[in-house]
Parts: sequence; C-alpha cells; structure tokens
Amino acid sequence: MENIVEDLVALRLDPRTIRDADPFHGLVVAAEGVTNMEAERCRKAIEILEGIAPGALAPEFRTTREAVLSWARGDLLSAREMLASSLQNSRGEHALLTGFLAHMADFSLGDNEGLLETGRVLTELRPTMSRRAAGLSDGLFAFALEECGHYSDAISSAERAMSINHDDVYALHAKVHVLQRLRENAAAKESISRYSNGWGAAEPMRIHMWWHFAIGLLGEGELDEALRCYQLEVRRKTRAGAWEDLDAVALLWRLEILGGQELSEMLVPHWSSLAAAWATYAEGPNYIFNDLHAAMAFAKAGDYRLFDRIVASCRARESPEFFHSVCRPLFDGIAAFAQRDYATSARVMRSALKQKQLRIGGSKLQQSVFHWTRDAADTHLRGSNPRDLLSSHTHARTHGGMNNDSENHRPQGRAGIGAARLSGAGIADG
Repeated sequence: MENIVEDLVALRLDPRTIRDADPFHGLVVAAEGVTNMEAERCRKAIEILEGIAPGALAPEFRTTREAVLSWARGDLLSAREMLASSLQNSRGEHALLTGFLAHMADFSLGDNEGLLETGRVLTELRPTMSRRAAGLSDGLFAFALEECGHYSDAISSAERAMSINHDDVYALHAKVHVLQRLRENAAAKESISRYSNGWGAAEPMRIHMWWHFAIGLLGEGELDEALRCYQLEVRRKTRAGAWEDLDAVALLWRLEILGGQELSEMLVPHWSSLAAAWATYAEGPNYIFNDLHAAMAFAKAGDYRLFDRIVASCRARESPEFFHSVCRPLFDGIAAFAQRDYATSARVMRSALKQKQLRIGGSKLQQSVFHWTRDAADTHLRGSNPRDLLSSHTHARTHGGMNNDSENHRPQGRAGIGAARLSGAGIADG
C-alpha cells in the first residue's frame, strides 16, 4: 500500500486504502476534507477528529490533529500558525503532511509570502523524505514561486517535480500558471494536452485543468471554443462540491465580460443551472473566495435572496475591517456589473483592488476576474468594446510589479485547439 500522506499530497487519495479504525488514517481523511474549504467537509472533519483521542496518534501528529481541528472549526489563522511552527521540527511523512497543510492554509488565506516561506522550509526537509515525497514537495514549491512572481525558478521546480513523479498534476498546474501569467497561452495549452496521464474522469484537477485550457482560448480570442470547452468539459462534474462550480462560474463570468449582448443571452440558461448548483451550499458558506463566486451566479440568475444570504454570512464570519474594505466592495461590484450599472461597479471595486494582496484566497490568475470586472466596467463607460481587454494591461496585471525573472523561459511552438487530446476526445471533436 502506498503511503497515504503521499497520496493525499498527490491529490490521489484512494478511499479503498483507508482503514476506518486507524486514527492516523482518520487524520488524513480529515485533512483532505478541510483543504476543500467547504462547510460540509469541515463538519465531517470535526466529527472524525473528535472521535480520535490525541494519545492514539504518534506524538508528532498530535499538533497536526489540533491544527486540522482548529481549521475545521473556522480558525484558519490559528491552524496555520500551528502548522508553520510544527513544520520547523518535522521530518519524513510528518513534514510532507504538515507542509502540504500549511501550503493549503496559506493559499486559502491569500498569503503569498507565507506560501513561499512554507515552500522553502519544505524543500529544506526533502532529504528526510522518500523520493516521491521530495518530488511532491518540489511541486508545492513551484506553485508558491509562481504566485510570488519567480517564474524561472517555478518552471524549474515544476519540471524537477515531474521528472520524479510524471503524474504530478499539481506541478503541471504550477507550470501552466506561469505560462498563462506570461500570456504564453499556446504553450500552456500544449503542456496540458501533453500531460502523460491523460484526462480521464478520475484524474485529479481534471475540471480545473480544463478551466486553464479555456482561459488559454480566451487569451487567444477564441470565445466560441471556450464556450464549447465549458459545455463539454468544465460542466462535466465529477462530484458534488463547490470547487468545480467555482471553475464554471469563473469561466462563464469571463465569457460574459468579453462576449457582448448576443453571447450574454446564450449564457442565461447556464447561469440558471449554476445558481441552482450553488444554492446547495448557500446554507453554510465558510470561505470568501467561494462566496464571491456563488454571488456571481446568484447575481446573474437574479436571485438576490440567496445573494444577500451569502453577503450576510460573510459579514458575520469576517472581521468588520476586512468585510467593509474588501468583501463588501467586491460583492457590490459584482451585483452592479450584473445589473449593467457599470459606474457603480467600477467605483466600488476600485478601492478594494488597489490593495497589494486581497487576502481572499485563490491564485493570482483566479483573482484576475475581479480586475477584469472593474476594467470591463470602465471600458463600458468609455463606450469601448470589452474585448479590447484581451490585448490590454489587464492580463499583464497578473504579474505586474513582481519579480519577473522569466525572460529565459519563453516557450516556443503553438498548439491550436485541434492539438487537444484530453480525455480521449478533444474539444474540436465536439
């Protein structure tokens, strides 16, 4: 049986390998649950962890249990502090588990400096790990480097990770992020298309990688193909949960921005379907990045009862300062944009988007949807075509002002939509 911690970090944890009576296995299952940042998964994690006596775990994993329990109960900051402190003295599988959880906590908190520090500590501990675990650590570090603008180092770390574990989809994901932040859309699509494992239904991050493929299509102005990608792959859900619905909203909202009135009318039934899916989670949101995407779906579907419920839940959960400086302006900007009140949308979002880090979770590439929205509102006010954003500073914004050390990594070659052979039937195959 493969190490279940390595399987967790590789996003390939197989339920058939889990022994229900084993406290350590329970800890790993709970850890997987909280990283999804969904209320129901957190409730299940609490149930699992409260059934595990601390003494039933090896001493080094008892702090991990406390950190995961704190996370599940909604105190992610305390969880992250415990994990970061514990990582300093870790080794082996404990280092991999602790580093992975700290990485995911940093990501969810939108703490890029924390991501980088966690990655650096984790890579220093590689000599204590198995070869597979060391490779997975490189993949985590690659994403941290990318988010902080160290593009050449990110590519090198991702490729080193994949040379050890050819199926390391998280490392591939980091490489694709770099390419797309550099607007190397053809190279990003080609990297996705050539993934050695293919893209069957069971492949981890399958829908998210299709989302990246569609983002590449948008970057090349291929809106029709991006919509086909949405219809054929991004909405071919593999499980109930917010992550896959989030990708769908994030793609559809960009299409809404770029496509004009005719495309907007075509998207109406898709928005209705997405709002219905998000309604399942509206009773228990616990993550601002999810909340904002749910709000997009509800705004486009015209369901302001659920929209207001999401906003109220966020207000009750977040600090007043953070809610009023970041959350509320983004919610209001989303609502105004959906109602074509572009003056209000641009005005209310501007102050929040001036902040160096939004601290809402999600990657820089994912967060760019809010900059797109504000800039599209400005474009409408000027009487211009929002599709001009494809060649404007909006894309450059995702890496502007960072340490862009990428000039030695300008991939060559071009892969069109016909090059995709994901899941055995490329988009062009319809």
